This record gives sequence, structure tokens and C-alpha cells, in this order.
Amino acid sequence: MIYIIAAMLLYTATTLLGAYASRNADSSLITAIMNIMSAVLPIAIIIPYVSKINIHDSKYGIIAAIFAGASIALFTLAINKSYSLNKVGIVAPIVFGGAIFLSTILSAIFFKEKVSMLQSFGLAFLGIGFIIVTYARWVGK
Repeated sequence: MIYIIAAMLLYTATTLLGAYASRNADSSLITAIMNIMSAVLPIAIIIPYVSKINIHDSKYGIIAAIFAGASIALFTLAINKSYSLNKVGIVAPIVFGGAIFLSTILSAIFFKEKVSMLQSFGLAFLGIGFIIVTYARWVGK
């Protein structure tokens, strides 16, 4: 549970710092800096352990990680541009709420993860909130 809370807090910090940075510098430059930092820090921490990793047994995981890294780079570019053009209060709920909604549904389809009745209610409220925030943005309120 501690890692979930840490991830939530760090993701929130990334959202706010990325929005601030994108409003005070070119969003493409901010994206490059953020992605460099997000690559350098894990490499600096992991390099001492690389000799213990069996690359052959991890082939499909490594391929998926490469695509995930490309996805993060494109995501960072898109979200930083969004922050420079829109309010954080519009971007964050749509992007992160939509990601929760889609990842939960897709994990049920691809990973056969069960979605409980209570989680289904939460997803329904999330979907309703997503529609309301999108509508508010569309009508300019």
C-alpha cells in the first residue's frame, strides 16, 4: 500500500510541476527534460544490479517495456502541450480519470482481472464525471 500512496503523491507532483513548467517554457523542451530525468534516475539506480538480470528470460517483458517507454514519451509530450493550452482542472480529470476508466476495462479484457460490483459503481461515477467535465469544457464553463 505504501507504494500505491507514493505513486499517487509522485504522480500528483508530476502533474503540478509539469503544468507549471509547460506554462513557463516550451512544452517540447519540458517534455525532453522530463523524459531525460525519468530515464537517467532509474538507470543510475539499476546499473549496479544489471549483471544479475537474465535478459533471455525477460525478452517479452523488455519488448513491452520499450513500447511502454515510447508511450510515456508521447504521453508526456501530449500532456505538457495540453497543460500549456488548457486548465489543469480540465486536463487532469479527463486524462487521469479516462486512464483509470480505460485501464480498468482493458485489464478486465486482456488480463482477465475481475471488476467487483463496487468497482463498477466507481467506474460508472467516473464515466459520469468524465462526461460532465468534457461537457463543461465544450460549452466553456
